Amino acid sequence: MRSLKSSKPSAPLALALGLVALAALPAAGLAATTRKVEVGQGNQDRFVDDVSGNSTTTINVGDTVNWVWDSGFHSTTSGSCPGGNCAPDGNWDSGVKSAPASFSRQFDAAGTFPYHCVVHGSMMQGTVIVQGAAIAPAANFTFAPAGAVMGTPVQFTDTSTGAPSGWTWDFGDPGSGAANASVLQNPSHTFATAGHYTVSLTATNAGGSNTTTKSVAVSAGGATPCIVDDKTLCLNGGRFQVRTHWTKTDGSSGDGHAVALTGDSGYFWFFDSANIEAVTKVLNGCGLNDAYWVFAAGLTNVRVDLDVLDTKTGLPYSKENPQGTPFAPIQDTGAFPASCP
Repeated sequence: MRSLKSSKPSAPLALALGLVALAALPAAGLAATTRKVEVGQGNQDRFVDDVSGNSTTTINVGDTVNWVWDSGFHSTTSGSCPGGNCAPDGNWDSGVKSAPASFSRQFDAAGTFPYHCVVHGSMMQGTVIVQGAAIAPAANFTFAPAGAVMGTPVQFTDTSTGAPSGWTWDFGDPGSGAANASVLQNPSHTFATAGHYTVSLTATNAGGSNTTTKSVAVSAGGATPCIVDDKTLCLNGGRFQVRTHWTKTDGSSGDGHAVALTGDSGYFWFFDSANIEAVTKVLNGCGLNDAYWVFAAGLTNVRVDLDVLDTKTGLPYSKENPQGTPFAPIQDTGAFPASCP
């Protein structure tokens, strides 16, 4: 029988190259593996994959196939046999070998790769199916009701794409203890107090993970009237209640004294009525982003807690200026999102 020559590396060299390739990681970020296919198993003219038990080998990008000769004279030659007429396609050719021998090849691209034995032609064929690298999902979710109320469960629904197989939720509510996290696909969570909560979802599959966050506004669940007094501004027709609280380095503290300026603005003084400490404005941005905005500026470096309450929804908004820090301007155009009737 005439032996077939190949331009590919010899078996020992090809095997060595295959083993070196095992150190590499495929695009999916998973460790590459080697799949064994027995050539001439049981003294028969056939290829048998050790996993599938037949002549089809299914692997991932970056994996290696190692053909091991059990008996007879055979080759593993890339190419199909349409109508029984086998034609090499040049992808690989082990050359004719006999036991004991082996031949390896790493597959770096997805696709379906038929092969055959040049000695036995269409009687002895096999197929390598290389699956594309897994792609990390794109995390996303919805929640209902949109107008969440403290003490009432909020239902979260996973809408991630890319077929995630795992979910990790953080509801941004550490005060809820163990209930602040979930690994369910579609969990619910009850927020005990009103406020803005940053909820995150990390969706995971074999290709990796992806995280998204959304802000959930939780109201107190009802309207509370704003009453003007020495410590309280009532802005935008009385809808927004604004108060401040100051703390000095010696630990002394108190509430700022409120002075109205316009229908949507006012200022506070702390230690002397002639000394303005903080100016606040709540703007109607409904025509631009369906929200009310909070702007504030200060002329102080003591700690200041600015508290704004939407008395229509019971939703609070708070900002703190740290002790010993010049008051940083506040320009929050999303302070009260989706708050416009």
